[in-house]
Amino acid sequence: MIGEFKLEKMKICYINFNLNNSRDQITLRGLRENGVVVKEIADKTPGLKKYINIAREFVACEKEYDLYMIGYAGSVLVIFIRLLSFRTRKRIVYNALATFYDSMIVSRGGGSLLSFSAPWYYLIDFLAFRFASQSFLECQTQKDLVVGVFKINPDKISVCFVGTDDEKFYFDPEIPKLNNFTVVFRGAFLPEAGADIVVQAAKELESENISVRILGRGLLLKEIQDLIQELKPSNVELITELLPIDILRNKMLECHLSLGQLADHPRVQTTVPHKVFESMAMKLPYLTGENKGVLEVVRDGQTCFAVPPGDYRSLAHKIVELRNRPEELNRVAENAYHLYQQEFTPKILAQKILEKLHLKN
Repeated sequence: MIGEFKLEKMKICYINFNLNNSRDQITLRGLRENGVVVKEIADKTPGLKKYINIAREFVACEKEYDLYMIGYAGSVLVIFIRLLSFRTRKRIVYNALATFYDSMIVSRGGGSLLSFSAPWYYLIDFLAFRFASQSFLECQTQKDLVVGVFKINPDKISVCFVGTDDEKFYFDPEIPKLNNFTVVFRGAFLPEAGADIVVQAAKELESENISVRILGRGLLLKEIQDLIQELKPSNVELITELLPIDILRNKMLECHLSLGQLADHPRVQTTVPHKVFESMAMKLPYLTGENKGVLEVVRDGQTCFAVPPGDYRSLAHKIVELRNRPEELNRVAENAYHLYQQEFTPKILAQKILEKLHLKN
């Protein structure tokens, strides 16, 4: 338990180019809530200057800290800090979430498997996972992938779910639901997200008096806009601007059902979207594709609902079914909310990191 740690003395130097992302912000908050003293080093200056700035600040204080933690997508920084810290040889912990290769090649299509960029991303991850004393990934299927593809000792890889910032995403009973049954899809338009599946399902739902609210933008925005223009579903509300967090939260809370990753895409098996934790914390029932990663967190019929990935007709049918079963929606949402409070708050997730690092008396 947390009382076993000398947390009043634990000091961590946390480093990334940009700390303004969910993975790092949730971890930083959780570490501090557990009594850890944290120094943040971040610099996103273009070009090589950011490395000089980070190196200067790191070298000035490296001896003061018990270990160094590198933040989300910081594979290059793991290598860089290991080279800088050759004198102290203190532990480097990589709070990776996922692999650089997976994010850039598999998800965003940053190059084919035979392109120059693919082996470059692979090499960076290969070295980062070896140079790190311990790495944290977002789910067991991601860990299995890393161990198999990069030939890493499984003892050096641990699972830490991402959670959410529940000071931004939380249940507010004062927000009324929309009069018309509405499902909400929130997230980046990446291939694995399945926004196109949502649009096609919306067309099927036109005659059912069910509305679909889509909050997102990103890589496939034009394709989604073109699909909406082609199908012309009358029940779709597409919001692509960046909304203030309070407005975004309320627009989600107004809806009756939250949609997860729905594409039939390899990456959905090894990732857990942030919105599953957001939905849990806001007491929104969650409907996802039957993906291995997310089903490590929630279970169909107990804390979520699941449909076959890539099947818009099954999605539409399930939405109609759930619209007609409000008691079931409420039961599953309550179960998920309580699970979040017990397992996935920032403080609890950071405590699990500390336990896995064996920071005990």
